[in-house]
Amino acid sequence: MELVTEPDITSGREARLFAQELQTIFRYLGVSTADMEKGQMRVEVNISVSKTNKLGTKVEIKNLNSFKVVEKAVDFEIKRQEEVLNSGEKVAQETRGWNDKKEITFSQREKEEAHDYRYFPEPDLPPMHFEEKFVEEIKSQMPELPEQKRERFKKEYGLDKDTTEIFVDNKDLSEYFEKVVSEFDEWLKIEKIKSDSKLHKLVANYLISDIKGLLGSKEFAEAEFKITPENFAEFIKMIYKEEISSKVAKMVLAEMFNTGVDPSSIVDENNWGQRKDSSELEKIIKEIISKNPKAVEDYKAGKQNALQFLAGQVMAATRGTAKPEKVHELLKKIL
Repeated sequence: MELVTEPDITSGREARLFAQELQTIFRYLGVSTADMEKGQMRVEVNISVSKTNKLGTKVEIKNLNSFKVVEKAVDFEIKRQEEVLNSGEKVAQETRGWNDKKEITFSQREKEEAHDYRYFPEPDLPPMHFEEKFVEEIKSQMPELPEQKRERFKKEYGLDKDTTEIFVDNKDLSEYFEKVVSEFDEWLKIEKIKSDSKLHKLVANYLISDIKGLLGSKEFAEAEFKITPENFAEFIKMIYKEEISSKVAKMVLAEMFNTGVDPSSIVDENNWGQRKDSSELEKIIKEIISKNPKAVEDYKAGKQNALQFLAGQVMAATRGTAKPEKVHELLKKIL
């Protein structure tokens, strides 16, 4: 299939964004993965620079095979044609290619005028005409497209532009996100929690940052992902209710990622739950203080960094299971 646009694009960036959006639409429709590296999608640009309101001489750049190259080729060719016109010369109507090493376009052959092509109808490809009713029927069967998803994710989940864009670009990840979020519905009613935006943002942050880190260079694919939406939702609830610290959360998530075990079992098995016994925590703090007299002396001399050092020692001793706010409160009290 060849798709031709009107001459509405005015920069390399616009051309790249258009091509990327088109690729995303193909993927949402399920018609193609449109992988440019595999030759499933190619971009060819026709560039025309003019000093008047009329279109100038058209130059075509063939077989651009990456979005980055599309942007570079368009910007280079615009600049090249401007320089030709500013020097008083005429732009030649031609086909050009892209030299990736030199990052320049180069002439391949002169472009014929339309009448030189000697066009004639292809007898095996008859013209096709579609009634409006048929077009509307097709539209009604189409899935949610990228732009619709952008608007909905911002409105429904309160996500920022960058986060929303990551989910739009990763359809499988966005669908998993929504499955996780749907697990909160009944719990929110029981707990009488009115605003769920904090939960949405927690899910998004852990999926985009921590899960992406655990995946490494691999793409997210739910079919290969060991953590069920139910378990991921339970994990987020534990963070929300401060049952585990952020440090422990990372360890729990890594274990879930590798084993698929539910978070509660992992926390119970490793005794990673947030410490609530102040007397036990006080005992640990006193031990840390007795082992670090220099830090105690520095703190009493007004050096706040010393308190941070002692708090870090306590958090290490408790393997991150103590609340940082509680640690600072008790440290100051005991010191």
